[in-house]
Amino acid sequence: MSATGDVIARGNVAVITGGASGIGLAMAERFITEGMSVLLADIDEPKLRNVEARLTEAGADVATRICNTASENEVAEVAEFALERFGAVHILCNNAGIAGMGDAWTDSMELWDRVIGVNLYGVIHGVRSFLPIMQQQGVGHIVNTASIAGLMAAPGAAPYNVTKHGVVALSEGLFVELALTESPVGVSVLCPGFVKTDLMDKEPERIESPIGEFMNEMIRTGVQTGVAASGIADQVIDAIGASRFWILTHPDTRQLGVERMQRAATQTNPTLPGAD
Repeated sequence: MSATGDVIARGNVAVITGGASGIGLAMAERFITEGMSVLLADIDEPKLRNVEARLTEAGADVATRICNTASENEVAEVAEFALERFGAVHILCNNAGIAGMGDAWTDSMELWDRVIGVNLYGVIHGVRSFLPIMQQQGVGHIVNTASIAGLMAAPGAAPYNVTKHGVVALSEGLFVELALTESPVGVSVLCPGFVKTDLMDKEPERIESPIGEFMNEMIRTGVQTGVAASGIADQVIDAIGASRFWILTHPDTRQLGVERMQRAATQTNPTLPGAD
């Protein structure tokens, strides 16, 4: 596995997608405190420029790149730019993601395409673009942002659930594959609960379907009252240093995945929201 002691070190480089706000920005700030250089990729250019100016003014070695992670070419260009600018990439955080609220069964398929493009293909593109770099370097660590929704299935958010389950499966399979081949690259999967971010800023205010609107309101409330992103970043740093795969940041949600697997093992139907 990765030589994590060599990954988090002064002068090393972290690339973070979705890095202009929320968890991505918190991770960037945490890496900077370790003396690392960071490359922030994000689709929101105004936010990206503001963050770049603030961090650079504070003395950090920061570069930015506009990127839609749903595009294979744009992610590949981020990798090329990282090598041109820094000469190496030690940590990759595939963090860009969207909620994609709507009615999964009656809305246009564009809803599915958009969520899968960013949340799942974004991670696939990131691994494919950066893993060869890390393999050649002989050191590296990849952190893929999933969600507690990757370990359970909430109603009214099918595209989000599907993509986050996919990120967990991709990450776990990659972890085992790299371990079996004695790769120098490590993998972690980040599965947070509610965190104070701007996740819902670009989502519709209301959803026509009752179950969709229920989930929309629940997520909005959860994000508004969620934990600080800085605490999530601290846990990411700890997990990388410990070569730990699972990063389940909210202790009160860790049991949900266990209970789900227990129901699967006993062939018990899923529980309904509010059921005892």
